[in-house]
Amino acid sequence: MENKRTLRLALLHFDFCGGPQESNFKKIEEGVRLAAEAGADWVITPEMALQGYHMVRTGHPYTYLSKEDGSYRPFLDLARENHVRLFLGCAEKEDGRAGNSCVVIGPEGTIDAKHSKVHTVKWVTEAWSDPGETMEPADLDGVRTGLLVCADSWFNHHGEELREKGAELLLVIAAWPPGGCGGPPVHAWNGISTWAHGLPVIVCNQTGNSGMDCRKAQSAVVEGGRLLFQYVGGEAILLLEIDREEKKILSKNFTVLPVSFGGQKAR
Repeated sequence: MENKRTLRLALLHFDFCGGPQESNFKKIEEGVRLAAEAGADWVITPEMALQGYHMVRTGHPYTYLSKEDGSYRPFLDLARENHVRLFLGCAEKEDGRAGNSCVVIGPEGTIDAKHSKVHTVKWVTEAWSDPGETMEPADLDGVRTGLLVCADSWFNHHGEELREKGAELLLVIAAWPPGGCGGPPVHAWNGISTWAHGLPVIVCNQTGNSGMDCRKAQSAVVEGGRLLFQYVGGEAILLLEIDREEKKILSKNFTVLPVSFGGQKAR
């Protein structure tokens, strides 16, 4: 990856919201494998992809990831064995604090960065989560990347803050249905790109109707404060490419790889 000018990203636009955790893990595992076969360097999951955004409502068993109990090991192995960088949306605990987080696992099987959601939704769905406290870009394969979790991207000033700290790309993982949670999300993503002086914004959202109706939720790419392209539909791996040197979006649209689980395509 060090000598490649182009990075291929894969967004796992899957149905994760209702879990259960065991099924979601299998989806992530299969998605990473298929994305790697398609040449992906980075594989991005949506918000709370592992446990499901509605983990506290479903009645399904769930566990937090933690460095203390070895629960990260399957994901470290998954990234290493498939030679990809994995951006994992999950519930995790560290130093006694629970986070709705994006954990970045490198192709060597190491945890390289983490961002915990700052603007948590403090009713039932996220009452378990302690808000994150910082916004810091991470140097990932030569691209200074600002990580945001869903509602973090509603607050445009975070784009400006991350840009001032050296970010060259903003990456959002989300569980955000259209028109919900404060309004049309594309308006927020255009706004945060504008406040970040036009930086590219890549959004990995989810689909499905298990726990929350995300069947029309958008995964999207924004640059220069405007939407370049988006995907709305069933479960699919969405591929795009960026220029590592110019920090620009190269793709004109997603390459869409539909996937099916249990022998049936998602609707």
